[in-house]
Amino acid sequence: MPDYVFLMLLVTVTYLGFALLALSQDRHWHHLGGAYHCPKRVLVLLRSVGYALLVAALVLAVGHEGAGFGSLLWATMLSIGAVAVVCTLTWRARWLRPLARLFHHI
Repeated sequence: MPDYVFLMLLVTVTYLGFALLALSQDRHWHHLGGAYHCPKRVLVLLRSVGYALLVAALVLAVGHEGAGFGSLLWATMLSIGAVAVVCTLTWRARWLRPLARLFHHI
């Protein structure tokens, strides 16, 4: 797999992980999902999948780059993914609405 494809995959996985963790908070759920509180079963699902995606990013990074550089790359991608979600929620929160709707109907 070319390095640029791998890095885009890693950024996407970390971004989705942090986006799901953000949606599990009532403030963002209300803004994007419409309901005042996130239902308990959806809350558990959002957080479980969000954390699973972040762990999957670690496994991908370590598997592709080795333990030394892979863990450093993962930590860097965590920062990039978190800042990207913050920027999305600040300026273009509606871009996450399809993700909220996907989990709203579960």
